[in-house]
Amino acid sequence: SEMCIRDSTRPDIVGDELANQLRILHANLPPVPTSEAQRTIEIALGAKIETLFSEFSEPVAAASIAQVHKAKISKTGELVAVKVLRPKIERAFRKDIDAFYFAAKVIEIISASARRLKPSDVIKHFDDVVQGELDLKLEAAAAGEYASITQNDDGFTVPKAHFFYTSKRVMTMNWVDGVPFGETLSIEAAGFDKKVLSERLLKVFLRQAL
Repeated sequence: SEMCIRDSTRPDIVGDELANQLRILHANLPPVPTSEAQRTIEIALGAKIETLFSEFSEPVAAASIAQVHKAKISKTGELVAVKVLRPKIERAFRKDIDAFYFAAKVIEIISASARRLKPSDVIKHFDDVVQGELDLKLEAAAAGEYASITQNDDGFTVPKAHFFYTSKRVMTMNWVDGVPFGETLSIEAAGFDKKVLSERLLKVFLRQAL
């Protein structure tokens, strides 16, 4: 960004600006109209929105791949977060990844020294990761497994995944109210101890990593 270029001698300014841009990509992009998201859900789950959910909100967050709506399951009254892939996102990623494959092949042909870096293998790995990101059934299954693994970890809970309301393009999980981890002032205002939260996060991460 212009700020990063202008203040490149100030790592703190650059870091803050990059962090802000990442936050925008994470949850503050222009959302898809709710009616379009609802059509995606109806096709994916094979039922009308009013049959599935007694309440369904406007988007509460929109990222580069999907957006989230707050809803209430008709049968149980449970509050849930419904994550919906953006329309045609798979096609957009396929187009970009194919371009990466082409670029990797060209690099391998014209640069002998670059071949040892195996650029095509790098793109293949990236492709596999992206395909996983675009299948919300896999994400829901991973969340269920993670919930089971961490069920005895104090102060840490994974929201329940609702598999009957989940498909490749839609994922439904219990709704959880909270404060974004990056909003430190809001965390302090809510009365949380940042040191305790940081230690808890580090311990949970290390338990899983090790």
